[in-house]
Order: sequence, then structure tokens, then C-alpha cells
Amino acid sequence: MIKRAVVLAIGSLAHRSLLTYNRAHAMLPAVGKPLVARIMDRLHRIGIREYTIVVGENEGAVAAYLNAQWVPNAKIDFVLKSAGDSIPSLLSQIAIRVDEPFLVCGYNSFTHSHFPESLFKQHQDYPNALILSGATNTLSRSQQHFYGIMDGQRVRDITTTPPLDPNAFTLADMAVCGREFVDFLKTFSSPSSTFNWQLLDVGRKFLHGGGTGVVTEAAWILQIEADRDLLTLNKHLLSEGSDAHILSEIPYTVQITPPVRIDPQVSVGQGAKIGPHVYLERGCSIGHEVVLRNTIILERAVVPARKAVYDTIISTRGPIP
Repeated sequence: MIKRAVVLAIGSLAHRSLLTYNRAHAMLPAVGKPLVARIMDRLHRIGIREYTIVVGENEGAVAAYLNAQWVPNAKIDFVLKSAGDSIPSLLSQIAIRVDEPFLVCGYNSFTHSHFPESLFKQHQDYPNALILSGATNTLSRSQQHFYGIMDGQRVRDITTTPPLDPNAFTLADMAVCGREFVDFLKTFSSPSSTFNWQLLDVGRKFLHGGGTGVVTEAAWILQIEADRDLLTLNKHLLSEGSDAHILSEIPYTVQITPPVRIDPQVSVGQGAKIGPHVYLERGCSIGHEVVLRNTIILERAVVPARKAVYDTIISTRGPIP
């Protein structure tokens, strides 16, 4: 049984966003909650109660949010990544301290809501292996991905070069570290060449040394690495339905087409048409007769009257191209 999750809440090197001028990458909104909380919610639902959250020097808002607003029945430890630390060295330190299998994931690694259960079931069959998450279909607009090259049931290699093999999987930054991989991390020395390595780079080194890796297949994966990916994620979360609520008073002339989420303290003008797949973050303002579809309007952003907005994120700096 996996008891602990290690969540890498530091901004991913691959995550390019125009929305982080006033918030950390892990705090970008996903239908009423930050990305990092959405990931942790899914792990909490399957019984994980112990968390190690890796934050950077500019991610104090992550710790403040989790300490003040997340679930009360979880134990959370924070590990600070300073400028001189690498992901491999931090994972090695965590493995030494924990010394048992654990789940590790990025703040921006999403798939369907029940996938972590499948990942844990695979770990029961392969308790010593590195259990990777992959799919033949990725929803991310990112230009670069990690791929798992298969040899039957096992992962032979991990590469960033698009493979010709139709059986290869696109991988997500979510994995169960079995006993063999934990022992590998405990003894892994992190030379300077590994400074920019990510989780899957460490997994590749493990496989090259003869380690065992397998893939748990998901219907789709979504690494949030572009602002368009955030729009895609919000659409999926709204479709799941559990957080599609209207929490502000709106005029009776407003037409709502579900699924829609409207946070508290949102101003909506007369005659607006909202939905489907619209998220209005706390503190935004929507003018009268505005039309919104498949759109995120962020905190303190203003949509002028009679404006039609489709397939777009709007911040205080305007539409995100």
C-alpha cells in the first residue's frame, strides 16, 4: 500500500505560460482550485494521507494555500528547492528519508479522475518496479513530450524523440516508485550534468542500469505545459461535474448553458450568455450581453459589454493568444 505522495510543485521547465506574472505555475486555476490542489485531491480520494511537497523559493503561495485551505486530515511536509538543487538530488534525499515505495508526480500531470487507482493496482503486480503513466493519446499542445519505448510489457527506454513504434506511449510526470527504484534513488549520485533533469530523465537512467519499468495505460494524458492546455483541463473538470457550481448572484436575464463554474464575488451583467465550459474566477467582471463559451476569465479581469469570447483565457492583461 502506497502511503505517501511526493508532489513536485516547482514550475516545470517545459511549462510556458503568460499567466504567471502574478502567481506561481502550481497556483494556476483549475475550476476553483489551484492545479496542485487538483492533483492532490485525486490522490487523497484513493487514501493517500502523507505528502511531501517540493516548492521553490518563489512558491510560498503553494505552502500558504495548502496549510490554510486544503483538507485537514492530511500530513504535509514541505521541501524547499534552492537554486543549487536538482530534481535528482531532492528525490534521492526524499527516498533516503522515506525508505519505502511512494508516488511521485508533477503539479501539472493530469489524466482521467480514477487513473491513480489503476496505477496502484499495477504496483501490486510489480511492487519493485518503476510504474509509469502513459497513453497513446496526449491532449497537450506542448511541442515536446517523453515517450516510453516498449519491449513487450516492459519499458525498454525513455526518449524525447518522437518514436516510429506505434506501441510507444506518451508519458506523464506521474509514477509509483517501487522498492527497486527507491533503492536506486537512495544511491544515485547527482553530477552537475543532471541539474536540468526531470523525473522521467531519472527514470531513463534507472532503465539504462537494468531497472524494471512498466506502464499503466490511461485513455489520455494532459501535461499542462501551455496556456491552451489549461483551457483543455478546465473543460474536462467542468464535464466531470463535481465543481460546476454557480456561487454568485446573477441576474435572471442571464442564460446559463452547463457546465459552468462561477466563483463567489463575480459580477455578471444583464443578458449575458454563459456556457458551455466556462469558468469565472473570483473577482472578475462580465459586462451586459456578453457571450462566453469554452472560456476562462481570471481574477480581476473585465469583459466589456456585448463582447463575444470563445476558446480563450482572459487575464488582467487581456486575452491570452
